[in-house]
Amino acid sequence: MEDHPPAVVLVPTSADSAALVDPGTQDGRRSLARSGGLVAPALTLVNVIGYLLAVAASRALDANGYGELNALLGVLLVASVPALALQAVVARSVARRPARETPGPRERALLVRACATGAVVSGLAALTAPVVAAFLHVGVAGPLWVAAGLLPLAVLSAAMGLLQGAERFGALALVICAQAVGKAVGLMPLAIDGDPAAVLAALALGTAVAAGLALALVARGGSPSPRSPLQLPGLREGAAAASGLFALLALANLDLLLARNVLPGDESGRYSVGAVCAKAAFWLPQVVAVVVFPRLSEPDAGRAVLRRAVLVVVGLTLLEVAGAALLARPVLELTFGESYGSLAPLAPLFVLQGGALSVVQLLVYRAIATRDPLPGRVLLLALPVEAAVILTVDPRSPGPVIAVATAVAVLLTVALVVRSRRT
Repeated sequence: MEDHPPAVVLVPTSADSAALVDPGTQDGRRSLARSGGLVAPALTLVNVIGYLLAVAASRALDANGYGELNALLGVLLVASVPALALQAVVARSVARRPARETPGPRERALLVRACATGAVVSGLAALTAPVVAAFLHVGVAGPLWVAAGLLPLAVLSAAMGLLQGAERFGALALVICAQAVGKAVGLMPLAIDGDPAAVLAALALGTAVAAGLALALVARGGSPSPRSPLQLPGLREGAAAASGLFALLALANLDLLLARNVLPGDESGRYSVGAVCAKAAFWLPQVVAVVVFPRLSEPDAGRAVLRRAVLVVVGLTLLEVAGAALLARPVLELTFGESYGSLAPLAPLFVLQGGALSVVQLLVYRAIATRDPLPGRVLLLALPVEAAVILTVDPRSPGPVIAVATAVAVLLTVALVVRSRRT
C-alpha cells in the first residue's frame, strides 16, 4: 500500500557526471554502486514504513474501511504524476551543468513553478473530490485531503529533482528518509481509532514536513553553475514525461480502484490486502531502475543495459511468484489476520501482476531517457481496455479482477519487450 511512489529517483544523465563513465570500467561500477548504496537504504526504509502502514491499517480498520483507504491512496498515487514528472525533467535539466555554486534565480524559478503546478493540481483535485467520492462510495473528506497533499508533494518533488541533478545523493537520501517519516505520521490516526480520512490528513502533513526539509537542503547546498545555463523545463517536456508515468501508475492502481467500485465493501477490502502483494512486487526492483537509468539514455549501450536489467527483474519476479505459491497462506494469516488466508490461491497472480509492471517500469524509464513517446501511448490505450473488461464482467469476488489485471500486465510486458528488441 503506497500513498505515492517511495521516490521515482531518476539518476541524472549528465555526460560530465562521474557516475556516467564507461559502464565497463571499474570506476563506473564503483560510482553506480556508491550512488545506489546511498539511496537504496532510504528506499528500503520507505517501503518498510509503507508495509507497516498497510498492516496497521488492516488491523485497525474493518474490511470496508481498509478498502476505502487503499482506494484513496491509489487516487493519491495517480494524482501525484504531475509532481513526479516535474521531478524527472528538473533532474534532467539540472544535470546538464556539472559545476556547483549557490542556488540562483533559475533554481528559485523552478521551485516557484513547482508551487504553481501543485496549486493547480490540488485545486483540480478538490473540484473533482465529490465525483471521486461518488465513484469510490466514500465520504468527500478523504478525496479533499488527497487534494491537500498534492501541493507539498509538488514542492518536494521539484526539490528532489534539484538534488538529483546536482548529484547530491546524500542529501537526496535524507529527503527520502524524511518521506518515510512523513508516511509514518499516517500511523498515528490508526492508533487512536482514526478513519481513512484522518490517515490521509496525517500523510498530507508528513509530506509538508518532508518538503520543508528538502527546501532547506537545497538552500544550504550548491547547485549547478550558470556557466551552462539551466533551461527551465517546458510544458511539452513535462507533459511527455508525465504521460508515461501517469499511464504506468494508473495501470498499477486501476484494478484496485475498479475493485472498490464493483465489489462489495468487504470483498474490496480483501482485494486491497492482495494488492499489497502486487505493490511489493512492483516496487521491490526499484533500485535496479535507479542504478541503470543513466545507461538507459545511451542509444546503443542502453539497449544492452536494458536487456540485462529486464532479465534481473524477470528472474526476481519468478522467485517472488514461487514464494507466493508456497508461503502466501501463513504470511497473510500472520500479517493481516486469519480471515485473509483465503486469498492465498490468488497471491501468485497479484505478485505476477506487480512483477510484470516492474518490467514495464524499466521500459518507461528508458522511454523517458530517450524521449520515446510510444510506450506511454501503449499504456494509455491499455487503461480503457482493462477497465472495459472488468466493468463488463462485473465480478463479485477478487479472482476475476486480478485475473484480468494480470493478463493485461503480462501482455503489455511481452509486447513492449519485443518492441524494444526490434527498435
